[in-house]
Amino acid sequence: MKYVLNHLIWFVVLFLIQLLLLDNLHFLGVFIPVVYIYALLRLPSNLSSYAVLLISFVTGMIMDVFSNTPGLHAAATTLVGGVRYPLLRLFMLKEDMSSRTISVGWMGRSLFWQYTLFMVLIHHSALFVLESLSFFNFWTLLLKIIVCSLLTLMFILAMELINRDDHARKP
Repeated sequence: MKYVLNHLIWFVVLFLIQLLLLDNLHFLGVFIPVVYIYALLRLPSNLSSYAVLLISFVTGMIMDVFSNTPGLHAAATTLVGGVRYPLLRLFMLKEDMSSRTISVGWMGRSLFWQYTLFMVLIHHSALFVLESLSFFNFWTLLLKIIVCSLLTLMFILAMELINRDDHARKP
């Protein structure tokens, strides 16, 4: 029960940070870090694919309702939920896929940041391509994806430092 409550608290805190602070704080007028995705990245590694897809979709829908973006976040988070397990298998051995929360302490720095980078880039690419509905300003779109991804990764780094777990660290 404590485990579920911990994840729920993280979801609520990240939603509040995103909706109340970051959605109103535009870096250089355009760039917005998307930190709520951190809650999806930290879901337990053995959670079923269906549960991850459902949680991802609901997370995106909640963001869409409060951000007035019909379906954009839901589509991007559902895509992230769909590619999560294949990416975890790519970065980890099947034997390592226990019920632990995804974190630096469990995966090790290198694997965690590779996994996080791919997930954030996939999410931001889907979100911003759907938002623009074209590749007309390709370089502007690419710049927005890269800068927002870097800002998001910096926030995830800060949250990972705050949320250090007690698990043994991998090299």
